[in-house]
Amino acid sequence: MSKKISHTLVGGRTVAGTGGQGLKIGSKGRLYWLDVDEVTLLPWTFQGSNYGYSIGGDGSANNIEKFTFASAGNASNVADLTRSVNSIAGTSSADHGYSVGGASSNVIDRFPFASDTNASDVGDLTGTRGNLVGSSDEDYGYVAGGTGNSNVIERFANASSGNSADVGDITVGRANAAGCSSATHGFTAGGDAGATVPNVIDKYAFVSSGNSVDWGDISGNRSGGAGASDEDYGYVAGGTGGSGYVNIIERFPFASSAGTSDVGDLTGNITWGSGVSSTTNGYKCGGHPNGSTIAQIDNYSLASSASGADWGDLSVAAKYNAGCQY
Repeated sequence: MSKKISHTLVGGRTVAGTGGQGLKIGSKGRLYWLDVDEVTLLPWTFQGSNYGYSIGGDGSANNIEKFTFASAGNASNVADLTRSVNSIAGTSSADHGYSVGGASSNVIDRFPFASDTNASDVGDLTGTRGNLVGSSDEDYGYVAGGTGNSNVIERFANASSGNSADVGDITVGRANAAGCSSATHGFTAGGDAGATVPNVIDKYAFVSSGNSVDWGDISGNRSGGAGASDEDYGYVAGGTGGSGYVNIIERFPFASSAGTSDVGDLTGNITWGSGVSSTTNGYKCGGHPNGSTIAQIDNYSLASSASGADWGDLSVAAKYNAGCQY
């Protein structure tokens, strides 16, 4: 038999003659299936190990698209959001993906990872806001910034349906930033503040409500990058700024405010695509490369400095879409 904990299938051997199965936590953080072999406790992680999702977007309408991390290939349209929307944020829990806000929308949509099922409306943001960016921990989804140069950080509970609450501010109100997540903090990198295009990376704590702090800078004044995360670094891929569209993949450490380093290139100069994170790779889905909207999915290694490669295509070209992972 097998059970799923934090995106991962855990195998066990049922002992004959038992009256049921369940979970218990033993000493030293070990997880036990009742009456089955002992396995190691696996904590929740932001990164997915099975599938990436691209949701909504200009061109994609209400699509929920899914692609596998196991091998290169195209995505499939597997379900629908409750409405056609672009400029949304995406967040992930252990078992659901979320589409948050968007152009002329304050809706929080939720869809299950376990089955290809349409999303349901589970709450509202504090206001209508698009071009915002998401981060996630085990218990909450977070969104920051957005249209109108918003500086708001708000969060909503993953465990139950409900509206979000304002829990703090980012240092510079802006839209079209890239979002990253460590185990303890959310990060908002770059963005567009109208007359200015800041390069600041903001950091805010998941454990308590509070304002963000300036955590360093990306390499240029740029917005529209696609964010990804591993356990130690946040990644920003592509974007647009004073020098036009770029293909740069850069990363910054979660442990220190040291700024970013250039670790590779996407397959082309592109902005406004969605970011997805597996345990080994970052993905950029769709986007806008100077005058057109594309369906291409790029992937790049998180373990080493390396340029992106073509992983497949979305079922339709999309930009201003959002990403989730399972």
